[in-house]
Amino acid sequence: MTVFWSLAAVMVMVALLFILPPLLRKRELSAVSPDALNTEVIRTQLAELDTDLAAGKLDEAQYGAARADLEQELLYDLDTSDPTTRAARSGRWATLLIIPALPLCAVLLYQQLGSVELIDRLQQAKSAQPPPAQPQTQPPGSIEDMVAKLAERLQQQPDDLKGWVMLARSYTILKRYSEAEAAYGNALRLGGENANLLADYADAMVMANNGRFNDQAGTLLTRTLELDPGNLKGLWLAGHWKNQSGAYAEALDYWQQAAAKLPPGSEDAAVIEQQINSVQAKLGITAAPATAVAAIPADAGTTATADTASGAALSVSVALDPQLAASAAAEDTVFIFARATQGPRMPLAIVRKQVKDLPVTVTLDDSMAMMPAMKLSNFEQVDIGARISKSGNAMPESGDLQGVVSPVATQSGETIQVTINSNVP
Repeated sequence: MTVFWSLAAVMVMVALLFILPPLLRKRELSAVSPDALNTEVIRTQLAELDTDLAAGKLDEAQYGAARADLEQELLYDLDTSDPTTRAARSGRWATLLIIPALPLCAVLLYQQLGSVELIDRLQQAKSAQPPPAQPQTQPPGSIEDMVAKLAERLQQQPDDLKGWVMLARSYTILKRYSEAEAAYGNALRLGGENANLLADYADAMVMANNGRFNDQAGTLLTRTLELDPGNLKGLWLAGHWKNQSGAYAEALDYWQQAAAKLPPGSEDAAVIEQQINSVQAKLGITAAPATAVAAIPADAGTTATADTASGAALSVSVALDPQLAASAAAEDTVFIFARATQGPRMPLAIVRKQVKDLPVTVTLDDSMAMMPAMKLSNFEQVDIGARISKSGNAMPESGDLQGVVSPVATQSGETIQVTINSNVP
């Protein structure tokens, strides 16, 4: 009888080898939950924040705000009803039921249909083989393993927007930029269009292309700044994009806008300061301070100041064409500016008003220069323009209204009449 029970045990083990592996593989596939991956990714990003705080890249206020955002993102993304977890539990219950049920059924069936004497005849054959060891898998613990499981799950659930965003950010942390680019593409396909996500997508695309911007990355950055004109990462990347393409004046404008949003003295401010200096040198601006452009005062330019006694000053009268009056709101921003006819396109002097102030007469002079080398008296001829900005952004955008008079001598004593009468394409 001992041989009988030994053979029975062997046969039961062989049967289990056919039944259990699919259940165990299913459990393995579902072993990593998005919650665990989310927690690991957020933990990595929190560690980076701590490093930035210690290095002086962030002050306490910025650190606290960034940490609060990450903690809120973690709470939002945690999912306590993950269907893969339920699948893993059901697989475990099935395994626990099958292990005792299979040998019990085998014994009962053999008692009804088999013969114990057959076992005695085979006692001398000793042909029974020991059951093979059951392979065991170790539960994944590293972020690489969890990312791999998430990627495998998304192949089965390709419409999971949050999953693709999580996967893209995880790939970026692992510096697997080509895979991050593909994951961001899936997130965008599912409707994940927001300024931060688009900027991250463009960043991954550029890194995957060895630091080179292409037309698609430029389109993503343009859309980023349409959705959020003050997006810091979007401004910084757009500056690199324009600098790489040789549009140095536009690069300078983007970087100066970004610099104005950075805390003075921070490491990021020092980096962008160097970039501003570099592009100023390309534009022939040698005496420019490495600081951000000051905010344009809303009431500047109504009268000339004493600083213009030995410099240039232009009187400008601005009106809105009545045919376009319905296209502008009273609170829309009006930029009145002078820029060099030949040379950098950065404004030499600029005044900000509102549509409700029109018609208005202002004075543009050397006291409004954004940097010493870029003032009216350094140029013989300038373009005088006025633009109504729907977004309040100093950069022209499609749909803005404008009017330009060109060229104008900087020593002209006459009042220049500017009518806003056309749309920015």
